[in-house]
Amino acid sequence: MSASWTRAFFRPEIFTPGSAEAEAAAAAEARFAWKALGLKRGARVLDVACGTGRHARRLARRGADVVGVDATAAYLREARRAARGLKTARFLRADMRRLSFEGEFDAAVNLWTSFGYFATPEEDLAVLRGVARALKPGGRFLIDVIDFAAILSRRTFKNWTPCADGSYLLEEASFVGGADPRVVTDWVVLRPGRAPRRARSSVRGYDRARLFSALRRAGLRPVRAWPRLGYGSSRPSDGRLVVLSVKPG
Repeated sequence: MSASWTRAFFRPEIFTPGSAEAEAAAAAEARFAWKALGLKRGARVLDVACGTGRHARRLARRGADVVGVDATAAYLREARRAARGLKTARFLRADMRRLSFEGEFDAAVNLWTSFGYFATPEEDLAVLRGVARALKPGGRFLIDVIDFAAILSRRTFKNWTPCADGSYLLEEASFVGGADPRVVTDWVVLRPGRAPRRARSSVRGYDRARLFSALRRAGLRPVRAWPRLGYGSSRPSDGRLVVLSVKPG
């Protein structure tokens, strides 16, 4: 797969992190992150791969001072528009592999599988090391990814989703094993009166052991994991892996 596939995939007409469905779920997800991270008013929070800022805005409204970073200019324009008048949320364009912060943040988040899209595991490790550098000693990091172990048994996955804007999204995923496992997904977006839009995504498969190992190599200590981005033991797993880690200090 071409290294430029991310530019073809992370664009509003294919992948919309600020969709009505995503916005509707964001309030509960931000509440969970606030509690899991032990945040208090005035805490400085880094949102890595913030997309359109749906979590960053809600954390800021709870009293955090939030910096969101993302590589997609269109997403950041939407984030700034939606956060207009909210002085405790700002958004920067940056490559998450090259974060320039040093000991500035009380906490950081990376939510909804905004991790694992790079060509090599070493690039993923560069992201985690950048997050670790950005945190103060004792700072906390919450990461949320697809749990590769939970979905591997399916081998293939198809999902047909009606969207609030009247379009339909068809996702068809396949799972690649081996030393560097991945989830490869073909996306087709259908809108009435328009030609279909197609793209392919590829994300590295992390299970608990691999993600814990990567966090430790980056200088972070995993302390807790959940099977969903939210509380409630009565619910079945959402097929996700949510991990809280701490920067020693």
